[in-house]
Amino acid sequence: MKFNKIIDITTSVLFALIIFAFAIAFVITPDADFSEEENRSLTTFPKFSWEALMDGSFSSRINEYFADQFPARNSLVGIKGVTETMFGKGENNGVLLGKDGQLAVRLFNVYKSRLERVADMDYYAADTVTQSLDALNAWAKNTALPVATILPPRTVDVAASAFSYPTEISDAMQEQIAGYIAPEANYIDLLPLMREKYDSGEYVYLRTDHHWTTYGAYIAYTEVMKSWGLEADILPMETFSVETVENFYGTTWSKAGYKFIAPETLEVWTAGNEDQFTTSCISEKMVKGEDGKPTAVKEAYKTFSGWLDRSFLTQKDKYGAFLSGTHNEQTVFLGDGSTGRERLLIVKDSFAHTMVPFLAQHYDLVIINLAAKVANITDYVEEYGCDRVLVVYNWANLIENNNMAAVK
Repeated sequence: MKFNKIIDITTSVLFALIIFAFAIAFVITPDADFSEEENRSLTTFPKFSWEALMDGSFSSRINEYFADQFPARNSLVGIKGVTETMFGKGENNGVLLGKDGQLAVRLFNVYKSRLERVADMDYYAADTVTQSLDALNAWAKNTALPVATILPPRTVDVAASAFSYPTEISDAMQEQIAGYIAPEANYIDLLPLMREKYDSGEYVYLRTDHHWTTYGAYIAYTEVMKSWGLEADILPMETFSVETVENFYGTTWSKAGYKFIAPETLEVWTAGNEDQFTTSCISEKMVKGEDGKPTAVKEAYKTFSGWLDRSFLTQKDKYGAFLSGTHNEQTVFLGDGSTGRERLLIVKDSFAHTMVPFLAQHYDLVIINLAAKVANITDYVEEYGCDRVLVVYNWANLIENNNMAAVK
């Protein structure tokens, strides 16, 4: 009896010491702004306001802050992933573990309104999707330009067979989008094709990341060209050399915490003429005009030859090599852009980055990032003299935000 009491006291003291040690570590460890492991910004301590306290957003941000800044967070997530696997659970941190090490995010922060998000859910808000498509439909109906719209499905939608995961939610979202989007938007439904290719063993979506492979992007490129009646112009796969980049760990791998999952290979497809192209990353700043009044001007804050920033290939975020990561506004021009080629405006998220090697062979590209809420498509068409528009926006973004609702 006395021995049991000693064990109980020892356990309590050790537990208290561990909690105390973590508390001290939390206080003395500086907050990090960015996680290279997860390739995302981390939540810093939120600014207090009575309004934020009353509407609950302050408490929500505090919870996110503690979760992001907790000491040894990456190691603890990895331990949890191993533990969940040992107990036969095929999921950790909202990420499914499937056959051959295939990973897929299952749970998302569902956007319902500016003040309402539902964390860690496996459904989507149909009204949010409708609002996004309403904006796209309204714009598409008022343009005379050729348009194509690709809404890439998520890995969990394409690779459902790897997890024996039900497809009811995927199929419902596919049905809603295909049935609601206006014909003028020229929607290309990739889910059936990508799912068929994945199930037949083709490498169309990355195993450790949420993006498609470069081969998957090539398939998307061919479908865009077909939709514009340009099938004869499609460059065959043999046009491109394939460079493999080893030890690629994607963002899904980082989120899952399955540290035992092996890395995969990232493919870079090149046609051999990349040095003829220039990519410019563009920002807007205010300067004093000739009349003395503030005037907005655009300038390139970063330029590089081709479309690949090879400095990323030695980092964890190897996918960032395509277009040098995410920027609000970019151009990819052949030469200085004065060759008279057609110009294609791409309104996108990062799924479009791996389509650039193919589309740049046909068009000078003007690329704008929907997450920056700069999607006044008409203004960009007029400013750059664009001849076509391609919209590329992943289903996960349709679920987690309403950025497309700003399109006009």
